[in-house]
Amino acid sequence: MTLNIWKNDRNFEVEKHKEQLQYYVVEHNDLISKARQDLTARELKIMDFVISKIKPSDTNFTKVNTSMYELSNVLDLKRNGKNYSDLARNIGDLRKKEVLIYNKDRKSVTQTGWVSEATYEENGQVEILLSSKLAPYLLDLKDNYTQYLLHDTVQLKSKYSILLYKLIREADKDRGKNIVILQGTPDDFMEWLGAPNSYDYGKLKDKILTKAIEEINLKIDDMDLELLQARRGRKVVLVEIHNNFIKQNNLINKNIRKVPMHDWTK
Repeated sequence: MTLNIWKNDRNFEVEKHKEQLQYYVVEHNDLISKARQDLTARELKIMDFVISKIKPSDTNFTKVNTSMYELSNVLDLKRNGKNYSDLARNIGDLRKKEVLIYNKDRKSVTQTGWVSEATYEENGQVEILLSSKLAPYLLDLKDNYTQYLLHDTVQLKSKYSILLYKLIREADKDRGKNIVILQGTPDDFMEWLGAPNSYDYGKLKDKILTKAIEEINLKIDDMDLELLQARRGRKVVLVEIHNNFIKQNNLINKNIRKVPMHDWTK
């Protein structure tokens, strides 16, 4: 169903969008590396936007109050009826699409949608309520979580870039003081990034990993990603993506020694 109910376009300034971009998105690591979903880049950004509205003191989900004006500004979209209708459709898809979240400790899988309900007003106001099943992964997080700026993900165009960016942030356990290494088998990366089932590793590398790395390196100030591979014979058996950007004193050292690739074939 296509929504086109907006009679006027008002800026309610629920949040000044430039300030909102500096808000943190904070989510449990299981939602990044152990969740299986099929969201588009736009849907991923909308979810990050909604999550950025959650306060550390929140103990349950309340309706997120925003507007089409604010959403379009944050996502850098032109403010018009078509884009507003597209955003409503995206939010509707977030209600319909499922996410599967594996809990290693409990050895269980949570199956839920992303958005429980959404309400749209003619004046452009929007209310969004997240699914209650997401609460353990977004509320009262004390450990095993990742945070990043909303500004970072909303500027990335590819969904694979967004997902890889989040995985790199999750792998950064000491907040940029050392080179970050994201390590996995080709199958791991296929699963983490939701690559098409028809892809082999060659296509994964050429059509997803290489392009995502290029976009991240171009747009994210504190990431300098490098792809490395370990082979057994001709077959790639392990993949590492290094973030060679190091904060603090090492940042001024232009001759940073990169961590060598391990030889797993021995």
